[in-house]
Amino acid sequence: MKNAIYFKALQKKLHFRNPKSIIIFNEEYLQTYQILDCDLIEAQRYILNLQEKGIQYTYPGHVMYPEAFLKMLEPPLFFEYLGTPCWMNGETLSVVGSRKIHPLTQQWIEHELSCFVSLKPDVVLVSGGAEGVDQCVHLLSIKKQRPTIVILPCGLNQIFPISLRNIIHHVLQNGGCILSEFESYQTVRKSYFFFRNRLIAALSSIIFVVQAERKSGTFLTVHHALQNGRCVITLPAHPMMSEFSGNRHLIKEGAFFVCDKNDLLHFWDAENWPGRGVTNVQINP
Repeated sequence: MKNAIYFKALQKKLHFRNPKSIIIFNEEYLQTYQILDCDLIEAQRYILNLQEKGIQYTYPGHVMYPEAFLKMLEPPLFFEYLGTPCWMNGETLSVVGSRKIHPLTQQWIEHELSCFVSLKPDVVLVSGGAEGVDQCVHLLSIKKQRPTIVILPCGLNQIFPISLRNIIHHVLQNGGCILSEFESYQTVRKSYFFFRNRLIAALSSIIFVVQAERKSGTFLTVHHALQNGRCVITLPAHPMMSEFSGNRHLIKEGAFFVCDKNDLLHFWDAENWPGRGVTNVQINP
């Protein structure tokens, strides 16, 4: 528990940032960041409160900490979760997109992505719980009785958006989890989406943008994905459909595109081939 207390205290002191990508705790940080005994006592009190509420947590060096986070810029120093740490048992695919989901996007998810999930039973879908594409992805996993990971821009006791609260039980019931870098009591703030999106981007080797306008929050996730050397894929669309202007921009800048479940399967297998070298596609988000 000692390291948990140190990382929690450090997270509080740095206001949820990890500018030096600290993943191994060094007691010199106590002096460097002026962490006092009172900070450690407060961190310990907070962790004991989590344990009383049945909220699980992890931090760098802990057995449940995602290996993918160790390879990212500014890995979280401490995060909390409810449910099963399903990132430990399967591969993950992050799927993101617009809050105003187009009917054709919904059809594609319910048919093509659904078929992909059936053919890849070890793949866990990751998204941010927002209305539109995110919740459509989580609901697909629930329908298939598969785990899904919901990453929040708020604390676990302050679920946002409200509509997400209706499906959390089903997420947990199917072996999924909800996780947050923020403390359980913290309500959503605009700046928190930046933190949330970087975790969505870092948890998977592939970021799938199914629908996005050129100027949208989805491109925050694209930005984080590229910073962390993740591959970005998207769906093509008719040039007159403004709802997919971001998709077209990604393709124009060199992102891979998929049209159906077969394309997605082929790309997934190629990207996750053990002998594959790392390719960094440069896209200007």
